[in-house]
Amino acid sequence: MMNRLFASLALSVFLLLLPVPAFTGQEAPAADSFSRYDAGSRYIRMAHNFFVFYDPTTTMDVPYKTTGMTRIEAQKYILQKSNASLPPLNWQAGLYPHWKGELWLPASPMAFKPYYRLQNYRKPEFAAAIDQLPTTPQSPPMLQTGLMKLEHLLGLPGRTEIFLFSDGKHMTYPGLEPQPLSEARMLAARHDICFNVVSSAATAKDRQLLLDIAAVNSCSQVIDFDTVFDHPEHLFGKLYMDTRANGFTNILFDFDKSAIRPEFREPLNSLGRLLNENPQMYVVLSGFCDSIGTEAYNIGLSQRRAESVGRYLQRHFAIQPDRILLYWYGYANPVASNATEEGRQLNRRVTIVLRGQP
Repeated sequence: MMNRLFASLALSVFLLLLPVPAFTGQEAPAADSFSRYDAGSRYIRMAHNFFVFYDPTTTMDVPYKTTGMTRIEAQKYILQKSNASLPPLNWQAGLYPHWKGELWLPASPMAFKPYYRLQNYRKPEFAAAIDQLPTTPQSPPMLQTGLMKLEHLLGLPGRTEIFLFSDGKHMTYPGLEPQPLSEARMLAARHDICFNVVSSAATAKDRQLLLDIAAVNSCSQVIDFDTVFDHPEHLFGKLYMDTRANGFTNILFDFDKSAIRPEFREPLNSLGRLLNENPQMYVVLSGFCDSIGTEAYNIGLSQRRAESVGRYLQRHFAIQPDRILLYWYGYANPVASNATEEGRQLNRRVTIVLRGQP
């Protein structure tokens, strides 16, 4: 209680110092207009804001496979490569560490010191900020402090994607700090956010904590650290949609269903054969819904649709999970009007994009 009161008193001071986002004063877009800002281009923005929380703590200072890097260094490498692959769309973005190497207090001037202060995303400047990230350990594991910082950074209009590197370790002081899971639940209940937890957890307990954090709402997920190291472009893929069709038709679904319809098996068989013939390629499957129902329900349904297509490729063609990238967006980015049954049918879909082509 004392910590919460202290944080509340400090918040007003902090907000005076925080740069005002470009979206301030605007309402979040309606479902049918969401992500239409960049219509006409290859890439469509699927979120309004994003934060990256970097984990330079002692438990991450371990060798990463046979790369010659520590896991902290590999984390920095992932961010450098991920940023290089990110199309420059109009997000608000911030880059923060879990811990800065100083005593963390909500009112401390260093508590919110970012590597990239919340502002419009500019690719070169964001790259320069990533280059400044430390590769030596800064503190014991402090997952809870990263989440506590978020409490004072959120409140932006529109959807905010949180990219949270963690091995699931934390040193939470009972009675003084909230547990990471309870803090994540509170943030998800108050704000339009999605957690993208980049997990390097080594124990069942730590893995379960990160899975529980990703289960606080329907748009959050756990991403395996190894997957984004091998394919860094995966990390920020949820921020935008690549509209390149690759010659494959959208997979359409019945109302409120995620089962593959018989007429779409042959297109998926062609996709499976192509992936087996080209082992360097992988596929991005993005699930969507029509506008009937709540946003939370539709996000879950669109996830089940993307997963259904992914399972088909795994079962019938033995495509490995690390070659199938899944995203889900609910009723965002409709391709037709939701006012008619014909339009709603076209919006109940999974899109297919191939990457890693020769």
